[in-house]
This record gives sequence, C-alpha cells and structure tokens, in this order.
Amino acid sequence: MLLALAVAQAATVTDLPPFLRGDVTVSYTFDRLQGSLNQHGALPIDDAEVGKRDINAHVMHYGAAFGVAPGAAVYVDIPHTIYQSVEVSEWSKMVYDPGSETGSYLGTATAEDATLSRGNGLQGVWSGAKGTPFSQSFTGRRNRVTWLLEGAVRTPSDASWFEIAEPSTTGGIGTRGAGAGGVGLRVSSTASMTEGKTEPYIRLAYEDNLPTTIDILADDGTPLWLNCEIDPANKVDAAIGAEFVLGQNDSSGSRSAFDLHVSTAWESYQDVPTGTELPAVLLPEAGLSQRAESLELGGGIGLDLRFMKYLSLSLFGDARYHLPQRIESPYPVYTGGDTVHIVAGTQLQIRVR
Repeated sequence: MLLALAVAQAATVTDLPPFLRGDVTVSYTFDRLQGSLNQHGALPIDDAEVGKRDINAHVMHYGAAFGVAPGAAVYVDIPHTIYQSVEVSEWSKMVYDPGSETGSYLGTATAEDATLSRGNGLQGVWSGAKGTPFSQSFTGRRNRVTWLLEGAVRTPSDASWFEIAEPSTTGGIGTRGAGAGGVGLRVSSTASMTEGKTEPYIRLAYEDNLPTTIDILADDGTPLWLNCEIDPANKVDAAIGAEFVLGQNDSSGSRSAFDLHVSTAWESYQDVPTGTELPAVLLPEAGLSQRAESLELGGGIGLDLRFMKYLSLSLFGDARYHLPQRIESPYPVYTGGDTVHIVAGTQLQIRVR
C-alpha cells in the first residue's frame, strides 16, 4: 500500500559519501491515506458514499552508506513499521445483492467505528549500490550535471501486511506483519544541477515486489487458505523540483535549503487477500481479490538544515490526490474523490566526512 512512497530532496537525492567515508541515517515517516468509500451503481445517480476509511502508518528507517570508490557507494536500509492500521467510520455492513450477484453496502444499518486491520514489524532489508557516472564533484571533467544511478534488493520479511502474524486470543483482530513480504527490486535514476543558488532535479524510481506465498488465516488463527500466492503491487515514483539554498558556510560546512517539487506515484494492480482494506466483505475465506491500479498526483516541500559538515536534519512533506480506485474486484466500491495521500517526516544524518 503506502509503505514505499519516495520523497525526493535535492540536498540528498544525488549526494554520495566520499571514498572511504560514510553516512548513518535515522528517519521517521508518517504515512496517511484518507477519504470516503463510494459504491457505484448502474447509473451515476445510483452512486453513494458508504463509509470513510483512514489508513495510517508510522515507519522508521535505519540506514548506512559507505563510499567504495570515488562516485560510488554501497548502502543498507532497514524499514521498520512501528504501527499500521486501517480504520473505518460511518460505514455499513455488506449484504448480498441478488440483482448484481455481488456484495452491497446500500440500505444497511450504519455500524460503529472500527479498526479493520493493524500490523507492525520489519519490512525486510534493502541492500544496494549507487553511483554517479557524471558528477559536478568531478571538477576535472567539468560535468554540469550530476547523474545518480541506484539498484537495490530487499530480503523477504517474516510476515507481510497481508497475513496474520499474531492471532487474537480475545476475539478481536489479529496483528499483521508489515510490507509486501517477498523479495523486492528497486532501480532509480536521478539528475541534478547547480544554477547559482538553485539546484533543479528530476527523479524516477521503480520498485518491483515479486510474488510470494503466504498462509491466509482468520484473526483467531484459523487457516483459511494455505500456501496461497499473492502478487503485491509494483510501484513507480517520479518527482521534478528544485532546492533553493538559503545560506551556506564553506568553512564550517553548514548549509540550509528549501525544497519545492511536484510528484506522481503509480501502483500496478495486485492480487492480495480479500478484506484487508475493505470492511465486512461477504466471503473472507474466499482467498484472493484483485485490487485495481492507482495513480496519485501532487507535490511537496522540504527543509534541509546542515548544522556542520558532520550533521544534518531534514524535514519533508508531500500531499497527493489519489484518483478513484476499485479496491476489490468482486465489489463496485471505489475510493472517493476526496481521497488524499499525505506523507511527512524527518531524517537525521550523521556524515562521516
């Protein structure tokens, strides 16, 4: 779902540690997708709002990078979901509609606010390499553009967001894992340049989440479908922006800059367990359901504060409009036109320079 959204910042987007030097980073990200749920009918006049949904995630990232050659570095990144939840309000129970031969929320009593799913845990470990075949830091080459290429692989996690990791013993909902669960692949290309006190940049990233096999369990641990292959979404993120240097001191290495960018994010269709992010589906034991692809458009801001050459603090925030998306293929329920995706956070970087 939400947990791999990229926020581009020009201060770091093409920055690499020097040869035999490194960086250590710790960051926190708050990720929220909020909006209404709309059921579509045979005619536009039949469309109706059937609830509100709020998906929240609190994620920590722990990372380190080391320069293995001039203009090249290896790195690790460990994303850890502290807590993720799907909450619904002003929603109705789903019943069988013989006319459409599928489930419907229309005409049923409003249910109490509820937490539909919750989870936490490590998403896996990203290990990768990145380098700059062209860089403004190579003064002898007189490159006007810095071009950064990156590739990484993520290890599988013990339990994904799509499976119950800790069944409930009290009759409530179980605790899920975090992330896509299987092996992940990521490649990205970023270019930036310096024009006076402005640093324009462009970034494109692709993440491929490979299919993986899980056991689908009920909240109490009852097996529903064993050895089920799921196919999480693949993702594309793109951003175009510029960083404006507010102040800089070369002798101390201090620097402050403001970032402004526009961005877009696309997710492919995915085959995942039914009922994970849609309330009260008719047949939770039915196994998989296909979720449609999605597209988001928006932008964001950032502030990079480098107190000295050894320490920096970044603040960032993105807001994107989430275009209507069918949540599960058997049911004509879509995200509403008021759905917004917000990502905000902070990053602390220790620079061994």
